[in-house]
Amino acid sequence: MSGRRPATAQLLLAMALCCLARAACAAQPPSILTVGSLNLDVIVAVDRMPTGGETIMARSPAATTAVGGKGANQAVAAARLSAGSGRASKFVCQFGNDSHAAAMEAALVAEGVDVSLSGHVLLEPDGGATSIVLGGSNTAFPREAPEALAHLMEGTGVVMLQREVPEHVNEAVAAAAAKAGVPVLLDVGGEDRPISDDLLPLLDYVCPNESELARLTGLPTASEAQVLAAAAALQRRGARSVLVTLGPRGSLLAAPDGSVLRQEALGLPGAAVVDATAAGDAFRAAFAVALVEGRPLRECLRFASAAGGIATSRMGAVPSLPGRQETEQLAASSGSGGGGGSDRSGGETAGAATGAAARPVAAGGAAACGVGTCASKPTLGPAAMPAAMPQDCPHQFAARLNSMSARRDLAGPTDGADDVLGWLQRQARIPGLSLVAFNHPQHTAGHTPAQLRAALAAAGLGAAAVALRFPEDYALGAFTSPDPQLRRAAVALAAEGCRWAAELGAPDLIVDYPAAWQHAVAGYRQLADACRPGVRVSLEFKATDEATRWSLVPSTGAALLLAGQVDRSNFGLTLDVGHLLMAGESPAQSVALAGAAGKLFGLHLNDAHVKLGAEDGLAFGSVGGSGALELVRWLHRVNYSGTIYFDTFPRKEDPVREAAYNIRRFRQLWARAARLVAAGLDGFAERHDALGALELLAADEERGAVAPMRT
Repeated sequence: MSGRRPATAQLLLAMALCCLARAACAAQPPSILTVGSLNLDVIVAVDRMPTGGETIMARSPAATTAVGGKGANQAVAAARLSAGSGRASKFVCQFGNDSHAAAMEAALVAEGVDVSLSGHVLLEPDGGATSIVLGGSNTAFPREAPEALAHLMEGTGVVMLQREVPEHVNEAVAAAAAKAGVPVLLDVGGEDRPISDDLLPLLDYVCPNESELARLTGLPTASEAQVLAAAAALQRRGARSVLVTLGPRGSLLAAPDGSVLRQEALGLPGAAVVDATAAGDAFRAAFAVALVEGRPLRECLRFASAAGGIATSRMGAVPSLPGRQETEQLAASSGSGGGGGSDRSGGETAGAATGAAARPVAAGGAAACGVGTCASKPTLGPAAMPAAMPQDCPHQFAARLNSMSARRDLAGPTDGADDVLGWLQRQARIPGLSLVAFNHPQHTAGHTPAQLRAALAAAGLGAAAVALRFPEDYALGAFTSPDPQLRRAAVALAAEGCRWAAELGAPDLIVDYPAAWQHAVAGYRQLADACRPGVRVSLEFKATDEATRWSLVPSTGAALLLAGQVDRSNFGLTLDVGHLLMAGESPAQSVALAGAAGKLFGLHLNDAHVKLGAEDGLAFGSVGGSGALELVRWLHRVNYSGTIYFDTFPRKEDPVREAAYNIRRFRQLWARAARLVAAGLDGFAERHDALGALELLAADEERGAVAPMRT
């Protein structure tokens, strides 16, 4: 017989090899892929940073060298933190040809990663690190099409990227990962340049520190409210989750569904911070390890915080990276709560998307081992309607800027003038207020975006929205004017409002005026298409506008019909409680309808004595207490994650005191709704047992569960 195998034997051999491949795939957990830079860190300990033109002496006569680079740091950290799990840490980099390359490769071969390139790290006495990176071979990555990188995703469960390599590298790798269903984390550090709009939508987790977030968005990040507003600006551009490290203040994760997870900073007992060089790399690598292992997101954050805290207690980059056992011990010692909190409950896991916009994490990677059947199907996200309601209210609050012109006799000496900038100063005194809505062009005229951003930063506030207010020139209609020239001018003015919203970091342009149907549809389409990515157009319809008495958009149903015909994903509704009451509608039902349609972009809260054509703009919940409670409950049921804006008219009242009351009132109603839901309120609604619901409300009142308002 010749040495050639019969066809049957070849087929059997092929089948056997396929089975072996599948068995190996099933036995080997998905790996962690890092694509990025590798450096040789030259560490010089100094007492302080030199000023321009100054020469200073180092604290020691010789520099210390260590393997570093964000890519190498994270690849090594992933390997150490995965030790004993059978999970591989894969690293894709470009090697240099300097004298250090071979030594670094040999030193780290036991870690399963390879590094090169040179950088200089100057350490300050408090352990802070300032880096000067020499690009070297990190800049020599070839341009590759995503299809050419598909093989990198075989057996991969998560991808880590950084910004010490050209952007085209990250774009190609992220596109390949997205096609394969593999989640991607981007460390924002390493390069002070904007992230392209092509890259952001491909990222599952954008991971900046506080200063990097401020540079990326141009927004202040001094307070948590400002951090969340800046994170939301990135999400409006396409990012899914934003994971922000805040140094000694810990970290927070802003998820696609509007929920926020917080984690305190962890550290070894009694250990001082000596070198923060690779703490962020350790944090992000640990998060990726926990993520690919399918841990709950809260546990991912705790594990990451422990790894970052350990790294700060040691010198160097790679030498400071912790191992798995010590990280697990520190994370466990922090307790199950981890010192963090969540704006929403729900037992979220890393193996499932945290919102409808999130891409699911594939537990086994995509096309692992090159055998299509090896890849497990991605898990689905949580249900659209949450079952539980957290006691703590997660929302941010805003109030009418014009209301700060009322009762100027009560304004303090630090409240500024009776103008836009002074009103901002006065709003800064409202406890719990974090956002401001501007009218365009009334509030923007005479100012630049930079001036308003600076005023917001000084007040510790962010921008909630830009509301379009057409001048008297448009008395006969704007988008609906019989004059085509005026219609074009109206769209141009509105598009200018969109640009202001983008410049101020506000998510929405709110349009509030009556319209005629077909012209309105065409005008809103033009406006939605003219707005920059990340800025939404939100119609605030008004059934009985004083300028026209009746509107062509008289109800929530009509507004949703208009939104459907406009047919743009960035066009939706802002509901105003007073407008809804004038339309004879139930505000809670309107919230339910708009929320179910995915078109609830904004909410204006107030109250009124219902009288045709007379809208009072009273404090929230001051007239319709039970209706306000029902509205708050439905906001949670439809997963509303936008700003709570109070559109009230305090003419005789102190506007600062009234806005503070509104915030307290909403939070009180939120906590009460959570108690009632926990006591079974939704069950009465499902059974259509109105008396049972009323009896539950009465019992809650009789128990004294509703605390008196503080004045």
